[in-house]
Amino acid sequence: MRALPSSSPAPRNRKSDWTREAHVVLITRLFGGGARAREIDKVSWLRSSAAKSALRAWWRAGHAHEFSSLEALRERELVLFGATASFDADGHLHGGPGALEVETQSHLGSLPTDYDEPLGNPLNYALFPAQGMGQPRAKVVAASDQTQAVVKLTSLSGDPKAHETFLEALRLWLTLGGVGARSRRGAGAIAVDTPEEARKLGLPASLVELEAFLRERCRSRSLPSSLAGVFCLARTRRVFFGPLLASGEEAQKKLLGVLREARQDRPRPPEPWGRSRWPEADAIRIKADPGRTWNHRPVPANAGQYPRSILGLPIVVHFKTPPAEPDDHHILGAVPHEQTWKKLERYSSPVILRPVRVWEGNRMQYAPVAVFTDCTLPTDARPLVTTDPKTELNPAEVVRSYAILHDADQTLRRIESAFASAPGFHPL
Repeated sequence: MRALPSSSPAPRNRKSDWTREAHVVLITRLFGGGARAREIDKVSWLRSSAAKSALRAWWRAGHAHEFSSLEALRERELVLFGATASFDADGHLHGGPGALEVETQSHLGSLPTDYDEPLGNPLNYALFPAQGMGQPRAKVVAASDQTQAVVKLTSLSGDPKAHETFLEALRLWLTLGGVGARSRRGAGAIAVDTPEEARKLGLPASLVELEAFLRERCRSRSLPSSLAGVFCLARTRRVFFGPLLASGEEAQKKLLGVLREARQDRPRPPEPWGRSRWPEADAIRIKADPGRTWNHRPVPANAGQYPRSILGLPIVVHFKTPPAEPDDHHILGAVPHEQTWKKLERYSSPVILRPVRVWEGNRMQYAPVAVFTDCTLPTDARPLVTTDPKTELNPAEVVRSYAILHDADQTLRRIESAFASAPGFHPL
């Protein structure tokens, strides 16, 4: 029988040298965010893995311009946030958890309920996937200060610069990001519960502080060509503020209402209702059957034109009266790949809409904020227009004649103009 070891095993927990906590609440409806798509985790609506992923993304958004290449950006990101661990041929470990650990504890103030808003509600422009779209209706959680979470950051690095880096990522996430799906449309927005908590973390607590915060972080900076596909705030074009409102959902509706009007862009009362001035519906009619007499006769000049692709993919184009009109079509993206085409399943919108909680004294208010950034699609991206997005890519459905980036600046200017002229909105 062997003798007992002279000393106890080393502790499994790594030494930590820095921690911060943020107490947050839900200020707009939550959709998704669980381990399965479209589902909400009732035990932990804000999961540790989701929080760390969000911090990683917002660190990249805030710091990408500081790196000379994509490789340098990735190398630093792996050190801070980790990567899947693996062993090389010599048995050396690569990757691992990184310098940041994130723990969350969360509590739902109310149980998830079916999303069932009337057609005219601007929230549908953010939460339309919850309406079903060929699937059962999904659940959402209502905004409430009783839906709470504590996010704890622990740094395993002795580098004070890393600590400030993690704090800055937290600030950007709590100001411009969210939890779950559709966060770029203001869903799942979170905020700290008091102005004292905001100032403790270096977050903007007043409207003046929020404007200064975004003026510093959301401004155009030069980026190397190797970072062309990376979303970051150095690509910011313009920032708009709307009127202060009493709730996060009211502020979200205000933002979505302006975006909806701009993306539909059609005559409305007091004028007679009319067709959209955007060309995609006509382009689909012509592509589906060029010689057919559709219920709405397409304008020939609109053939092959898909400018709203720049605003995020996929896009679902719904026609109300098939067969007098085409079946629903989906617009995705495609890029050349090995003598054929590769499908781009998703491309995030370059427009971020976010209600932000601020205080005027002890009075809580919500600022509607719209941040416009440049497109990050490849220059050779083309629209993929199909009735069944789940099938393998059919090269015949790629619109090779239309370069999505060709009209990117013009399309974004068109949406920016809508915010610039919307009542109560002003540019930063």
